[in-house]
Amino acid sequence: MATYRERARCLERLDRFSESDSDSDSLRFETIADLQRVIGFDRWCWPLSDPETLLPNSGLALHDYGPGVPRSLELEYSGGDFAAKDVIARRKDGAASLGLETGGDLARSARWDEVMRPVGIGDVAIAACRDGLGCWGWIEAYRDKADRPFEEGDVELLGKVASSLGSALRRGAMGPRESVTLQPGPPGIVVLDRDLRVVSWTDGARNWIDALPSAKLFASWGMLPSVVYPAAALARAKAGLAGALVHAIDGRWVMIEAAALEGDRGGEIAVSLRSALPTETFKLLCRVYALSDREREVVALLVAGLDTRAVAKRLVITPYTVQDHLKSVFEKVGIHSRRELLATLGSSAA
Repeated sequence: MATYRERARCLERLDRFSESDSDSDSLRFETIADLQRVIGFDRWCWPLSDPETLLPNSGLALHDYGPGVPRSLELEYSGGDFAAKDVIARRKDGAASLGLETGGDLARSARWDEVMRPVGIGDVAIAACRDGLGCWGWIEAYRDKADRPFEEGDVELLGKVASSLGSALRRGAMGPRESVTLQPGPPGIVVLDRDLRVVSWTDGARNWIDALPSAKLFASWGMLPSVVYPAAALARAKAGLAGALVHAIDGRWVMIEAAALEGDRGGEIAVSLRSALPTETFKLLCRVYALSDREREVVALLVAGLDTRAVAKRLVITPYTVQDHLKSVFEKVGIHSRRELLATLGSSAA
């Protein structure tokens, strides 16, 4: 059992680490290693999040239920299960455990009972990595069935660590700043049955699926990339459109959307994969770099081809104010010129 002092030192170390220039993967591995020493757990999962829809996309993990991930996510996002990630992301405390949420009766959680219990997982603690601009991922820690459940102090520490890392994950959300010249390619469609198993697909779907993070790993388990399943479960439960923006391994942005079919195909789910619209990626980029509403307006007009005077006239501000906004944008994005700005944000702001 970790002492108060050990937990405080762990939080201090990870607070400092969150300010480093480490990439997202390194940040997560180092954080998990420190938390394991202090709290104690063997298995874990750390998915990233679409901050707009709160759907998990790419992630790192060390656990035993890989082939059961589709079912676990389906149960979690269908509504009604305990400590669901999207629910935790909206809660004030931002952290929970299945043990505490279920009053110690883990079998009340459908995903634990059906997917996690069979592989020997006991209690599960979840914490949202969020800041003032959104939720950027979740830490999930798993204890074995023979281990004691997570205590309130453990969950509290996870919540504080996750909160301190939210901004670090946001800053790394865009990945390396590289120019992508690949053609978007035609959209693809995958149809799932009532149990979220693949029924049919179009030729274009495979190309998009192969470009998603960890696609080969998921394929080895006979499943689609994990983001498909919570999107499909949400679409089925709420009879609406659910989706997430995902950064492909080749640098493109992919929009994955799911919708329930009607008529003779009622109960089935259509999942579309397409190149993200410029307005969709621009919105995310502005959130990642914490641009103000006025800064977004200035950048959008510059991308549209207006010069400083024209921007000032359109927004009814002085040219000097436009320059001040640009200086702030340069600092936030980490660039030094309008050319770099257009290369970073331009293709996404149309």
